[in-house]
Amino acid sequence: MEPGNIREVERGTLTRARRTARPWLVVWGIEWRIAGARRRLFALNTAIPLVLVLPVALGGAPAGHAAAVYAVLFVLFGTFGAAIPLIRDAGDGILRRIALTGLPPRHLLGERLLAQTLLDTAQLLPALAVIATTGHADTATLLALPAILGAALIAANALGTCIAALARSLAETALFAAVAALLALHGAGVFRTPTPGSVGAWIERAIPFRYLHETLLR
Repeated sequence: MEPGNIREVERGTLTRARRTARPWLVVWGIEWRIAGARRRLFALNTAIPLVLVLPVALGGAPAGHAAAVYAVLFVLFGTFGAAIPLIRDAGDGILRRIALTGLPPRHLLGERLLAQTLLDTAQLLPALAVIATTGHADTATLLALPAILGAALIAANALGTCIAALARSLAETALFAAVAALLALHGAGVFRTPTPGSVGAWIERAIPFRYLHETLLR
């Protein structure tokens, strides 16, 4: 086949893909099918946070220390969980191939972010159940905790997505994710309490991770 004809076939294939592709729930379905196929990975992502939470929850750690450990664990889990797979898929060319179907980038990243957030929340629920069981919070706080964790994981996944867009390798992604997540946690007041009315207090109010930390403290 002549080169000109090959290009015509490629253009025709992409045109048909754009016509048939739905601008929603495409990547959402892909992420859930991948999660279903990787059952061992799902089990590990559920078991490891649980194993890390158990000694803190059952060891009688002070509330401030325990809440900081939980917040760091959950935020790093969401940030790394979004950044590492995204940079890996970009390197493999999978994202580009999906984009060539005509799916708008906002749908590609938005659906992926929401699917990953829901998966992260499901994987962290056993660890969250241990925290709720061993804690002494009131009923309202316990009922609000899963929703607050989900909101924090949306922010962590969004942070991981931005990091993946800036990084150029897995090593850079891991480094940037760790630094960015820890800085965000510091700004959210996880490691220190800012002086009321200061710039630090304003920054703390602006970072979503603050609400997760305060709820875990309760």
